[in-house]
Amino acid sequence: MIGIGDVLCVRGTDWAARLIRLGAALLDEPNLDNHVAIVHHQDASGTWWAVEGRPGGVGWATAANYLKSPWTVNNGAQTKTDAQRAQIAQVAAGALGTPYDWVGIVADAMDSIHAPDFWAQNWQNQGPPGHFVCSSLAAWVYENVGLSRPTVHEPRLTTPADWDQFIVTAGYNSTTMASPPLAAA
Repeated sequence: MIGIGDVLCVRGTDWAARLIRLGAALLDEPNLDNHVAIVHHQDASGTWWAVEGRPGGVGWATAANYLKSPWTVNNGAQTKTDAQRAQIAQVAAGALGTPYDWVGIVADAMDSIHAPDFWAQNWQNQGPPGHFVCSSLAAWVYENVGLSRPTVHEPRLTTPADWDQFIVTAGYNSTTMASPPLAAA
């Protein structure tokens, strides 16, 4: 069952989404999805809301289309306490408005073509980062809450493919994609 604090790996169909999946394929990584969002809350009308990194910065998104998609992978089966779920939502909401990490995107692109990593930065032992992409936001939030996250790359360079691989290989994908209030929406 999907709940607050769960990570959704989703598939877009625009040119940028296809380029992200192509980059993953070039690295022989999972290329099912190209975007990551963190489930934040369900409103009174039953709509699930998520926090996501995107080109305009970290912001809100309705999760309805993500939850309806047959391509969505999630970590709903990863054990999380109610306190951890609340903390994930709080930390993710605290990043709202943080700018997009274009340098991180360039680093991911350079990695996908096997070029040297000119752009790497280490976020360890620092305050909140000044920028995120969707998958790095989720990695940073999970690391700060003390939950397992993909470790293929450091948090800043975590990709949607890293999340897909982490979720699938750990057996965290929940087959139940929505609670009853969402199904009625």
